[in-house]
Amino acid sequence: MAQTTSSNAAGVVFKGRMMTLTVVEIGESDCDVIAGQVEQQLAKAPEFFARMPVLLSLRGELPDLARLVAVMQAADLVVVGLLDPDDAAAEAARHAGLGVLHSPGRNTEAPTPSKAEPAAAAAEPASEPAPRETETPARTPTRLVTKPVRSGQQIYARGGDLVIAASVSEGAEVLADGHIHVYGALRGRALAGASGDTQARIFCRRFEPDLVAIAGCYKVADAIDEGIRSKPVAVRLENDNLLIELQE
Repeated sequence: MAQTTSSNAAGVVFKGRMMTLTVVEIGESDCDVIAGQVEQQLAKAPEFFARMPVLLSLRGELPDLARLVAVMQAADLVVVGLLDPDDAAAEAARHAGLGVLHSPGRNTEAPTPSKAEPAAAAAEPASEPAPRETETPARTPTRLVTKPVRSGQQIYARGGDLVIAASVSEGAEVLADGHIHVYGALRGRALAGASGDTQARIFCRRFEPDLVAIAGCYKVADAIDEGIRSKPVAVRLENDNLLIELQE
């Protein structure tokens, strides 16, 4: 007897979910130049970027979008769409089969009152908005790791903070949706705020990483000041820039 699918069991379900995407800013229109610069950037941490979904932010003349996507694909990056494109770039994205995303708060200026509205209405003071209740995201208990994290291991504290009471070896990866605390040497890769928490921080006693990241913003070893290596630091995010500060 042939099996049938119940009409109550939908085969396709759209579910809302917020995800963190890496933004690649493009200030160049020559795709050959872009390819060389992408290759140079990815060479610093190739495994970290493999099959990474990215948004393209175009900051200059519109490049050949089809060629640009091919450049990203050749670098093993997955282009999701364009971030805050102008009209021409948005149309090019549509023809290329790419999505268009807008930053929160973009184009939110109050509209100019219509000329047909009475002048008195425009002069009326705006009523104060009702206070909004802010919800603090629920956090799961802190994950505690008491043994060294060895090369090839990956430790993830989903929904909470990660505390490592030992060292993290080169070639290891530690991730947390909240903060990361390392009470030994931090080598390898450390990614805090993995689900997009821009307030997350990284603390460690001895700072020697290959890569650190908070909410998708990262720095690789070559971009880290030698003066803070092997010292106690705190890493935080400010205006999409990672700040690495010495701790006494």
